[in-house]
Amino acid sequence: MAEQRSSYMPKGHKQAHLIDPGPFALDLYRLICMVFADRQIAKHGETSRAIHEMRISYLFPEVTRILISCATAMRIEFDQRQSRSAIEQRECGKLYPSWATNRKKVEVLGLREACNKIIHATDVRFDAVIPNAPLNPDEEGAYLRPYVYLYGTKDREDWRVVLSVLDFAECGSTALMQWG
Repeated sequence: MAEQRSSYMPKGHKQAHLIDPGPFALDLYRLICMVFADRQIAKHGETSRAIHEMRISYLFPEVTRILISCATAMRIEFDQRQSRSAIEQRECGKLYPSWATNRKKVEVLGLREACNKIIHATDVRFDAVIPNAPLNPDEEGAYLRPYVYLYGTKDREDWRVVLSVLDFAECGSTALMQWG
């Protein structure tokens, strides 16, 4: 069997993976729709068991899946490009690089580093609002806000990220479309 390079790849050009940006940009759109619609869906879930069950079954895994798949695709694209671009540094949230020892130390979280943190996170938490929390032990009507908290370790240092879902989706879709 002979190896063959893709017919649309110019000779002399190396590219490990060809990524179609369209599906990833669509997933980022779905991500912001899910997060921003969650308040209304949670409200409907109070009166509909089916909606409540769908939300519980699919929302958190789907948000996580989209974050991981889009972050992975973007990291591949970043790594395949020779030069660094301003898009890599666009702000997507905040990084606390020494969370366990110095919670006041905070840095701007750029898109590339956001992708790294999403990929390497060992704990993912969602920012939820629980209406009337002290009198609501079942957390009925709880809904997501557009932030995700990621935790992990790098070089034996615990870090924490506050990821803005909206900024990540906006910066990520801009980057993906720029590459496409």
